[in-house]
Amino acid sequence: MKPRLSSATGDATRASAGGAPQVLAVLNSLPVLVCAMDVRDRQIISYWNHECEVVSGYSSDELVGQSEAFQWLYPEPIYLARKIADFLELGPSFRDMEWTLTTKSGEKRRIAWSTIDGMQASAGSNEVWCVGLDVTARSESDRLLRDRDKLLGSVFRHLPDMVYLQDGEGRWLLTNPAARAVLGLTEQEAYGYTNLEIADRNHPLSESLRQSALTDEATWQSGRASHMQEVTDDGQGNLRWLDVIRVPTFGRRGQRMHLLMVRRDITDQRIAATKLELAGRVLEQSTDGIIVTDEANRIIMVNGAFSEITGYQAKEVLGQDPHILASGQHDAAFFQQMWKVLAEEGRWAGEIWNRRKNGEVYPQWMSLSALHQRAHGEVTHYVAAFSDLSSRKAAEEKIAYLSSQDVITGLPNRAHVALRSTLVLKHAKTTHEQVAMIVIDVDNFKTLNDSLGHAAGDQMLREVGQRLSQFADERSVVGRLSGDEFLILLRNVQSTADAAHTVTALMDAVGQTMTLADMPVNVSISAGIAMFPADGDHFDALFGRADSALYAAKRVGRGTYQFANATMNEAALERLRIESALRLAIENNALRLEYQPLIHLPSGRVIGTEALCRWDHPDRGSIPPSLFIPIAEDCGLIEALGGWVLKTAALQLRAWHDAGQPDLMMAVNLSARQFQRGVVLKQVEEALAVSGIAPDRLELELTESVLLHDGEAVTAVLRRLQALGVKLSIDDFGTGYSSFAYLRRIKFDKIKIDQSFVRDLIDDPDNAAIVRGIISLALSLGLRVLAEGVETEEIAQRLRHLQCTYAQGYHFARPLRPEVFAQQQGLSVAPIPR
Repeated sequence: MKPRLSSATGDATRASAGGAPQVLAVLNSLPVLVCAMDVRDRQIISYWNHECEVVSGYSSDELVGQSEAFQWLYPEPIYLARKIADFLELGPSFRDMEWTLTTKSGEKRRIAWSTIDGMQASAGSNEVWCVGLDVTARSESDRLLRDRDKLLGSVFRHLPDMVYLQDGEGRWLLTNPAARAVLGLTEQEAYGYTNLEIADRNHPLSESLRQSALTDEATWQSGRASHMQEVTDDGQGNLRWLDVIRVPTFGRRGQRMHLLMVRRDITDQRIAATKLELAGRVLEQSTDGIIVTDEANRIIMVNGAFSEITGYQAKEVLGQDPHILASGQHDAAFFQQMWKVLAEEGRWAGEIWNRRKNGEVYPQWMSLSALHQRAHGEVTHYVAAFSDLSSRKAAEEKIAYLSSQDVITGLPNRAHVALRSTLVLKHAKTTHEQVAMIVIDVDNFKTLNDSLGHAAGDQMLREVGQRLSQFADERSVVGRLSGDEFLILLRNVQSTADAAHTVTALMDAVGQTMTLADMPVNVSISAGIAMFPADGDHFDALFGRADSALYAAKRVGRGTYQFANATMNEAALERLRIESALRLAIENNALRLEYQPLIHLPSGRVIGTEALCRWDHPDRGSIPPSLFIPIAEDCGLIEALGGWVLKTAALQLRAWHDAGQPDLMMAVNLSARQFQRGVVLKQVEEALAVSGIAPDRLELELTESVLLHDGEAVTAVLRRLQALGVKLSIDDFGTGYSSFAYLRRIKFDKIKIDQSFVRDLIDDPDNAAIVRGIISLALSLGLRVLAEGVETEEIAQRLRHLQCTYAQGYHFARPLRPEVFAQQQGLSVAPIPR
């Protein structure tokens, strides 16, 4: 129990107030705390008025003069020591020094003490008189405010949204870190500036700042909060979508006070929403049917394709079990296995048969997946995607048919023919019987097809197939290989004479008049025959020899047949060897050109040369062009070969021009296959560009047969060549179709009379008449004429008499190597590189 002070002590203390009881009475009655204390020396309280007693709960008698008074009022030693230190530092005069005292009941009270000037005791005394105000309520309010401000500040700082506070003039008063991070500004760089002032610093977001200033002004003028979405550039070329709230506040007189702006970056949400919307559209637009069920396997969603495939509308199946689609084609074991796989692997896929609303049972390919909750792994939904296999099944059946049958004729195709023939040959080997393989080709099919149209061509192929099928029994094989080529495999043939008799009957049957495009047409066929086992014991060997025999038949004349033999087979192998060597020679640039002079007959002057390709094989020696050029045409090498000839000849001509013969011209032969492959124009343009020769110094020679293939297309190419400025001549005139129609369509520059007419010009009156007629025709059409194969002076004189313009042949010069030609012409020029 705290000791009580005696009345003597109280009297002594009151006496220290200057012996003025009336003053003490006044102080005691004041509604504020008044006390006198000595903190510097003895740390005692010498006066404690009534208000002090009320606030603290301690009476004056309990505290005045008591050395433990300060410990009772301030029981925390550290706090008391710190406050006494503050007291001593402030000196004898201070204002509103706040101490938190502990009342007798243990309650905390906050007191603001100020010294009472003029109430000091006698000189030298350390006693200080103070008046105090109980500011506990205000202090608590301040604390609450500080805590709230601290909380708001923390929230403000950690908000992921961008928060701005502007004054009525648009100057930034407050920004949170998220806002400053986007702008790349410190608080000092932002505080006190407007959007426009920051934009004028060439800020990367200056355009967005200016736009924001306009929107801010619109919000002020509207007088109410605004909520909108904005698109801005992040300064790095990326668009960002923002959700923006602006809240203006006004003073009592309507003046602008503050504008609070909160901006939330919703780019990711927008992208996610777009993806979600896109996913929904994809789901709805998917051609696969989609079913989504809940964990109890009740349908909660289907897409449009589901309705199209099954015939059920969404409202008819929602809430139902997918079992309503079951076809009854699968037993319980099937579904048990399906659900087992789904439970173990989370996914099942396979073919399943279901039933449409109209009762039709159909196949579908289904992928079934289980969706799990991420936290607990429990199944939340099942998703099934399925496609209708009905059309695919039908397509597979059709493909199976097409894989074995020819579309146009309905006969077995090449693959099926090979398979069936292999089986027949295997059986024939067992029974020791002879088999004849006949490969048949329709003569002039391309000409007929181009003339009458592809529809008529297909009709002709069907008719030929039907007529060939009449000669096949259940033991034979008839099929279409490709294009206009057919194959018949005849079993149990007694001899080659038996096979020949059958082929003759085939030719007679096919040769009967057929009507195509309302026109009677007679068709002939050529055939090659190979015998099993004499010519081969398996399909590939027999077919190769029969095909070679067919090639031989077509070479000697159409509408005939040939049997395969060893010589024919060796010729086919030799052809393959030459083709392989030619391909290698072209790749290694092992070919060369020779040049045969072209002579102006009246003057005997050399006016140009014809480029002729030569091939010197390292083992076989010189291989004639009449052998390797057709092979190049047949195997597709003519494109590369023709392009090389054009370019090399043009470069050689340029070298001769530069050496002093600028008037020389160069003639180059073109193949019909080059026109068919559509490369002539490009190759000529490249040759002219690489060499730089004048186009009118290049003459392109083409045979009459070129004009019969894709006439309109060839005519268009020839006209474009003429537009380039090159010359055009017809080679071997009189040996082809000799149709004058193309002479009207195309303005040729020259006609070359074939050497077969020129060689017998003196001795054969018929040839002489042909040559005379060709020259007369050409001159009447304004064309120049060149005679090939001039070998004697007598023939040259006769041609001069007939007014033939030009000639070439051994009488004037054989084909020459470029260096020999240059030497004869007195040219000094280095050979061009190959």
